[in-house]
Amino acid sequence: MRYPAAKWFRRWLAAALFAMMAAASAEPVTLERDSILRAEPRTDAGVAGNLAKGATGDAVARQGAWVQIKSGTVTGWVYSFNVRFGALNPAGSSGAGAGSALGRVFGPRQQVNVTATIGIRGLDEEDLKQAHFDESQMRQLDGYAASREQAAAQAGKSGLSASRVEYLGQSAAAGESGSSQ
Repeated sequence: MRYPAAKWFRRWLAAALFAMMAAASAEPVTLERDSILRAEPRTDAGVAGNLAKGATGDAVARQGAWVQIKSGTVTGWVYSFNVRFGALNPAGSSGAGAGSALGRVFGPRQQVNVTATIGIRGLDEEDLKQAHFDESQMRQLDGYAASREQAAAQAGKSGLSASRVEYLGQSAAAGESGSSQ
């Protein structure tokens, strides 16, 4: 009789430890912009919910450029650059020692107006090791090229016109700097 009780206790203890590890791995986050939470880490996935800038939650998983966030009763995926990792202090800003290791690496961020894109990070060593030449892809890429005439026609339809910009050569730059004396 003691053996089944011990076995049950070990299973319960393992489950409790697993739950504590999962809770400890949850990372506090704050949204830096209004965000749509996706059901899956894809831009074409269904909408799981919406969170406003400043909303808080926990990052419970990561997949590529996506972070799964649980905030209140809603759980969904957002781009990682939409969130600030780490806890906020009561004044609403990250303190010098606030947050976790990820919060110190990815935040706090200074208030700057920067346009950022996600996914344009360059190639890492693993990408280069797995790369191979694909002639059919090169032919497909060449198929997207527009001729000079096609480009000019499209620009004309859009109301664009050519402008000539003179090259600022050495002599022109020297003449301008000399004329200011």
